[in-house]
Amino acid sequence: MKNRPAVFYRDLNNVPPTIVRGEGCYIEDSAGRRYLDASANAGVVAVGHGRTEIARALAEAGDRVTFVYNATFTHPWQEELARAILGIAPSNMAGVYFVSGGSEANESAWKLARQYHVERGKASKYKSISRWQSYHGVTLATLSLSGRPSWRNLYAPLLLPVTHIAPPYEYRCAYCRSSGGCTLQCADDLERAILQEGPETVAAFFAEPVVGTSATGLVPHPEYYGCVREICDKYDVLFVADEVLCGYGRTGMPFAISAWNVEPDIITLGKALASGYAPLAAMVVSEKVREVFAQGTGRFVHGLTYSGTPSACFVGLQVFEIMQRENLFTRPAEVGAILMGMLNQLAGRHAVIGDIRGRGLLVGIEFVADRRTREPFPERVGFTSRVVKALRDRDVLVAAGVAQSNLGGHGDHIQLSPPFVVSNAEIEVLIAALDTSLSEVESQTGVKE
Repeated sequence: MKNRPAVFYRDLNNVPPTIVRGEGCYIEDSAGRRYLDASANAGVVAVGHGRTEIARALAEAGDRVTFVYNATFTHPWQEELARAILGIAPSNMAGVYFVSGGSEANESAWKLARQYHVERGKASKYKSISRWQSYHGVTLATLSLSGRPSWRNLYAPLLLPVTHIAPPYEYRCAYCRSSGGCTLQCADDLERAILQEGPETVAAFFAEPVVGTSATGLVPHPEYYGCVREICDKYDVLFVADEVLCGYGRTGMPFAISAWNVEPDIITLGKALASGYAPLAAMVVSEKVREVFAQGTGRFVHGLTYSGTPSACFVGLQVFEIMQRENLFTRPAEVGAILMGMLNQLAGRHAVIGDIRGRGLLVGIEFVADRRTREPFPERVGFTSRVVKALRDRDVLVAAGVAQSNLGGHGDHIQLSPPFVVSNAEIEVLIAALDTSLSEVESQTGVKE
């Protein structure tokens, strides 16, 4: 009892190492071990670890950054950061609602979508639709949206009813298997779901423009989101782009959805917004949505104690200024192209690499037992966990992908999502470690290169 940790860790059987400092793309633990953070710690760290100028700026601000409750007061940091975000957002965006994390942002978006329709006299519209192989958060509402069975199953009796449709997963798409390419039937699946539920009941459709750890790096067909936008408009459904992971520069542009020249009704942000230096996320709303509230009750029936908290917004503003100054909103496109090129060369040496996909510095690698048939490894092999461990043994951190629902809970993949400041030399370190790690795991599992 005396030596038992005071923290209730996520995994009580595995007390994690204590990290004591960070610098750039590296973190260091209390034993002096230094790790290359090729995952940006869950895709959060954008501007790099150890940015002491952020702490200095907060200290220098002194008593000007004090807590105020968002329902009663505002403050300059919230106002300035909101204007900064709107300055780089799609042109139809008109307001920012700050929260503390991605789950809160997506739950706020669902509630906002519901009230939007009520304000317009369409109280029957309350349902949301999302996709399998998606992740939108861990609150009961956002877990209901998420198409990640391995996390949903335990809480199934508590979840809200949400219809899930096919993801834009061309590598394993049942629609595309015999067609030789994307047929966009996964987009048509949205219309089928709306009609099945009844258009008069559907309020919103949630989608990650580029998918995260449930199937890292899935990039839909160039026409996919155009089709989604048309379907949502046809049936008066709000399109919510969940950019908590893929947004704010990670794909090489400020907002990932902009690559499809499509304007959503709501965008959710998180992770890179404060780069891990403060808990901060946001819901960005379009002029269309804002105007309905402005002409209606004028009041969003929702609130969180730490919504728009001054210290977090202050930190977010420092991160924004760093990213602007160092061109970090666009740099991931350039570095990501180098990473992709090296990974494609690596695939020539390792037949277990079935698919390499992604955009910018959000890249997924899917491993297969047979590249020709795309057969996944049996779950008992634990291929992903072996690769992640082998890389960690070489002081490189990557994120393990989550088992895929369309493969019966099997499916091995990893996520590469380093900080936006990652250098070419650090990319080479990552690739070299991945090369030797794959060789080691192939040897352990009896796979021939």
